[in-house]
Amino acid sequence: MIDPYASIAELAPQIKAGRVSSVALVEAALARIDKLDGRLNSFLVVMRDSALETARERDREAKAGRYRGPLHGIPIGLKDLFDVAGVATTGGSTVLKDNLATADATVTRRLKEAGAVVMGKLNMVEFAMGATGMNPHYGPARNPWDTSRITCGSSGGSGAAVASGLCVAALGSDTGGSIRMPAAVCGLAGLKPTYGLVSRHGVLDLSWTCDHVGPMARRVADCAHLMNAMAGHDPADPASSRADAGDFAAGLGRGLDGIRVGVPQHYFFEDVDPEIADAVRSAVKLMGENGCQIQEIPMPWASKGRAINMAVMMPEAVSVHERWLKKHRVQYSAEVLARLEAAQTMSALDYIHALRARRWFNEQMSAAMRDVDVLVTPTVAIQTPTIEDCTPPPGGNEARAGGALGNFTGVFNTTGMPSLSVTCGFTAAGMPMGMMISGKPFEDATVLRVGDAYETLAGHWRRHPSL
Repeated sequence: MIDPYASIAELAPQIKAGRVSSVALVEAALARIDKLDGRLNSFLVVMRDSALETARERDREAKAGRYRGPLHGIPIGLKDLFDVAGVATTGGSTVLKDNLATADATVTRRLKEAGAVVMGKLNMVEFAMGATGMNPHYGPARNPWDTSRITCGSSGGSGAAVASGLCVAALGSDTGGSIRMPAAVCGLAGLKPTYGLVSRHGVLDLSWTCDHVGPMARRVADCAHLMNAMAGHDPADPASSRADAGDFAAGLGRGLDGIRVGVPQHYFFEDVDPEIADAVRSAVKLMGENGCQIQEIPMPWASKGRAINMAVMMPEAVSVHERWLKKHRVQYSAEVLARLEAAQTMSALDYIHALRARRWFNEQMSAAMRDVDVLVTPTVAIQTPTIEDCTPPPGGNEARAGGALGNFTGVFNTTGMPSLSVTCGFTAAGMPMGMMISGKPFEDATVLRVGDAYETLAGHWRRHPSL
């Protein structure tokens, strides 16, 4: 019997030893997709035949002693921004419904080389432009903890699929929180790596200086294994870092001794749902009781981070969409079109001011973190809204709820720092709550170490949605 919630760390030794086959994993995932995804709407394309063919090849390799590593034979999903050769990359739009990829994205290729089995393309917000997870063309992905509620976005299908056991892990993209928000409300671990660590070649752009590619999984350790496969310099990506990626799993299991945790005194605990604030403060207390040094940090300037994130992101998004808007304007949803039209009114001077503000903001963040290793904050300030509350009324382009979802996450797209969301508890209504652990640039392994240690202490990963 295949456990649909087994982690990569649990499955890998069994695959290597021949006790579990990749074919069995993929068949179980396909059966679960057939049974549940009609309710969840997490997949846009299920690559049934190619997944089974790849799984058979992985089993032959394992039998012959050619084991590729922890991802060997593991079923994963890809947000529909990532190119897979021979499959359309739509970005959740109808504009690109015929955009057939001629080659794999760099991360797709690297995951395949590491042994992963691609199950299909996952639902997302149209062109990744939204925090709620709503998509008027293909319908919203639904939260497996309560299918009347959103998954957040824009990597909503990734969150729903992993949380419900339709695949072991998935990739998302994060421009203002689109990995961490779905991870928070779906009860997952989701990492936005340091900017430039993971190639964006073959991934549809939203904002080239704010976009990050990263993993979503049920355990922090699984995110580390995915990062080990994906990270590293790519000459095809102009923003790709030449820094040594290192071993992202190196700190796993090392605990929290000596870790210095900063808790912001400003912004991140203001206007936060009380249940979420209490859960994060309880998590910080638990970390302090298990080896962390906790200190409060004044950050009166932190409230400007999300505004800077948006002021940089939107002009860049207009540049990306310029050619498509000329030809396919009527195919854009009212909500996305309204955002792009508003961004078109921004001047070059506005953009330059935003870039200067970003530099100032990053200097403030660097100074604030001088004496700590990580910052700990809530991921999302509000409880998970319903799909109904996040649906714009007929003829409108603004929903009643969801506007505050990205307020905290977007801060760390402005800085490009590594930022991880882990589950820190559940609301009285039974919905997951997320805690964000953010670190210094290129210290992703430290962030993962802290997340892994907290996750192990708290044990929230043992709880699954009752689909």
